Amino acid sequence: MAQRSGVFRRPFYGWYIVGVALVAQFVAVGTQTYSSTVFLKPMTQDLGWTRSEFSAVQTVSTVVMGIVGFGIGMLIDKRGPRLLMLAGGLICGAALIATSQVHNLWEFYLARGVAQTVGNAMLGNLVVNVTVSKWFIARRGMAVAIASSGVSLGGVLMTPVVSWVAGTWGWREAWVFLGFLVWALIFPAAMVIRRTPEDHGLHPDGMTPEEAQRYSVAKKRLSVASEIQWTRPEALRTATIWLIIIAYGIANIGIGALLLHLVPFLSDHGWSRGEAATLYSIQAWVALVSKPMWGVLMDRFHPRHLSAFGFAVAALGVLAILGAAHSEAWLPMAGALALWGFGIGGAIPLQETVWANYFGRQHLGRIRSVALPFTIVFGAGGPLLAGELYDRSGTYTVAFLLFGLFWLIGFVVILLARPPRHPSQRVVELKQDASETAAAAT
Repeated sequence: MAQRSGVFRRPFYGWYIVGVALVAQFVAVGTQTYSSTVFLKPMTQDLGWTRSEFSAVQTVSTVVMGIVGFGIGMLIDKRGPRLLMLAGGLICGAALIATSQVHNLWEFYLARGVAQTVGNAMLGNLVVNVTVSKWFIARRGMAVAIASSGVSLGGVLMTPVVSWVAGTWGWREAWVFLGFLVWALIFPAAMVIRRTPEDHGLHPDGMTPEEAQRYSVAKKRLSVASEIQWTRPEALRTATIWLIIIAYGIANIGIGALLLHLVPFLSDHGWSRGEAATLYSIQAWVALVSKPMWGVLMDRFHPRHLSAFGFAVAALGVLAILGAAHSEAWLPMAGALALWGFGIGGAIPLQETVWANYFGRQHLGRIRSVALPFTIVFGAGGPLLAGELYDRSGTYTVAFLLFGLFWLIGFVVILLARPPRHPSQRVVELKQDASETAAAAT
């Protein structure tokens, strides 16, 4: 694949990588998160589980993701994503089919919480978003935004389709359907993905560094990505990396919990399962169509400022959902879900862009994986907290209010996470200061 000059002379192979990333995130998040809300009520009713017991599988999943993700980050940098995706697709599909046969909680936790999570970790967000970030610099914001549309597409398509399959044939058959769907989508996609553009004689963005600079100037980018290559030890010595982990970690506690509990929440307030699934898909549609807009905004504004804006909108959306639930009317609830969907629509592309822009491409998998163990602390409790508070009080009100508060805390912390200065930059500045001092003395 020889490099050709010019910005739009031929389709850049990186856009095929973006397409693969979209499919992979559709599969990973759709099967891990969006489908769960459909299974909560029928499985708890048929198997005699409580909602907190069912929700605990998400906590198990988060712990497993945090453990295996640390090693996967290193493998992406060393070996690339293809074998990871093939193995992950095989494991994930088999785990979903195995889930159709569970009768006990430990079986559910093992198949769903452990095996499926390991598979999704090998094919999902970390693997493909790190890969996309390695293929793009100047157009990274838009590339990651389009790729992460797969997350929202999971809510748009996965929830109503799985709801229909479960309602028509049963929830066990719906798990089998998901397993074969994973195999049908991931195996072909894995054959397309590649590690880096340099491995194939290409430049990031399909442009030479000079063309990328002219492109950035022409687009008046205010958040140009840095190509200073941080190592993981260097990144760990900055305050910035810990602020990023805290901000996105605490702000995103409520996403998984709401995605799991929204359909039961809506059906508790008078909507049928089909109506609840339709309403649920509204937030996913809005998150989906907003992705390109977030990409455009990232060409104009700093992603941490946009992240703060998204957190504030998500907090308002949760409050609006609680208010609309009391009216039991379609229009207010649809508007509230749309507001929340817009707020969370930029969560993934903004976070991935911040990581890549702040710390460079070369060791991004290793650096990005540092955050995953901390998701055990921040993310594991969200779904379980919502289920436990519901079992105790019969309502989700307190849980949803807490999640809104977490988004507001994230709003404050992310604004403090300024881009770090690499040690080499400080050395250069010290040399410049010394030269200026010597010149002034003479």
